[in-house]
Amino acid sequence: MILDYQIVYSDRKTIGITVERNRRVVVRAPCRARTETVAAVVESKRYWIWQKLRDPRKYLAKPVTKEFVAGETFLYLGQAYPLRLVETESGPVTFIGQQIKLARCDRRRARTRFRDWYLAVAKIHLAPRVASIAKSMGVDFRRISIRDLKYRWGSCTPGGTLVFNWRIVQAPPMVIDYLVVHELAHLLEQNHSSEFWNIVLVHAPAAAKARAWLLTHGHRLDW
Repeated sequence: MILDYQIVYSDRKTIGITVERNRRVVVRAPCRARTETVAAVVESKRYWIWQKLRDPRKYLAKPVTKEFVAGETFLYLGQAYPLRLVETESGPVTFIGQQIKLARCDRRRARTRFRDWYLAVAKIHLAPRVASIAKSMGVDFRRISIRDLKYRWGSCTPGGTLVFNWRIVQAPPMVIDYLVVHELAHLLEQNHSSEFWNIVLVHAPAAAKARAWLLTHGHRLDW
């Protein structure tokens, strides 16, 4: 059976393979890697790839649909808070008194308003957390970037830039810490080798619990 995959070339030393949440297979390879070499590595990992593609736990449910109505709940650091529509002029989403507030006149652009708010709070929360965890792991990173990623919670570039999906700020701190450790560990070990997972477990003892949470509740973050 033909295995379709996308090759992404970058300034890295090894070939890595990931199966995204939409079942897209991405192969990341050094700029000078020959196509035949990449194909050989993919072929050697064929069984592992098919296991990932067929794993039902990876795709437990479809993303939720938000309607932005009064009382609808939104996650922030693992806690669900109700939405309150307020009679004010157009403005940003605010989090006051255990409620998330949105101007009623902004309902048509609510998705953009919420995305901007989550991006802002993600930057505030993640920056010090990444710095603290990186220090405890003894690694240096170049910078942090918060983006609207489609099918990944995060990534780490060969140059040391950590990229995180703004959606992860909806998850519990335990899950966020695991995702941060996961990406920082790639600065020490690029592939998902046994050594890589040993590093993750040392610095994120609750990694298994965090992964289980993402498998069960990850779809709630993806709207």
